[in-house]
Amino acid sequence: MKEILHYENVTFRRDGKVILDGINWHINEGENWALLGLNGSGKSTILGMIPAYIFPTTGEVRIFGHKFGNYVWKNIKRRVGFVSSSLNNFLGTLNREKLEDVVISGKFSSIGIYEEVTVEDRKRAEKIIEDFGITYIKDKYFATLSQGEQRRTLLARAFMNEPDLLILDEPCSGLDVKAREYFLSVLEENSGKENSTPFIYVTHQIEEILPSVSHVALLEKGKIIAQGKKKEILTDKILSEMFKMPVKVVWESERPWLIVK
Repeated sequence: MKEILHYENVTFRRDGKVILDGINWHINEGENWALLGLNGSGKSTILGMIPAYIFPTTGEVRIFGHKFGNYVWKNIKRRVGFVSSSLNNFLGTLNREKLEDVVISGKFSSIGIYEEVTVEDRKRAEKIIEDFGITYIKDKYFATLSQGEQRRTLLARAFMNEPDLLILDEPCSGLDVKAREYFLSVLEENSGKENSTPFIYVTHQIEEILPSVSHVALLEKGKIIAQGKKKEILTDKILSEMFKMPVKVVWESERPWLIVK
């Protein structure tokens, strides 16, 4: 089975503090994962190693079978689509761009366009914009869009470079229920297509774990405390231990919902 992502005995320390401790995590082709953990558990640190923003203190990370230092990482970064509320850090640039140009910038893994855009690029962007149901606002500036529309635009942007892996880092943070559910429905619909892109969905909200998610990893204080097929991991017992309170998991339409007992 083709390897997508591999962490082996990965630790990360910052200023003497252990942020990640002995991470072993393996993702194969055909698997969609959710990474679930409370705030401060180390989720963003794990993700930061994929584009090489952060380097392991010890251990090994491989992406698409390549180890950092033995391969041109720019080629890896262009194979990964990224959607995160942290992209709001670049609002100064994004707000000056029209929706279509924001989507096109995904081809170059940049915020803003600094390379030549071809006719083919424009055509591909138009198709993606149509697929994600945002054609009606394609000529609007990013700053004028609602939060939900902005998040769908960033999701469309992530597909512009035809990624081999999609990273969704708390993409529904700050969205109301209606905007969240619309975003999730678009993601779920896309995941049902033939040859769909595998993804890692990072969240601390269990109800955002979609039917298309096949596996779940639970992160607590820098350690993966459980991982495997989602219904084997998302149980009353395991989650009660993780959240340090009695909880019950209710499955509705193949999505888990958490009830505090």
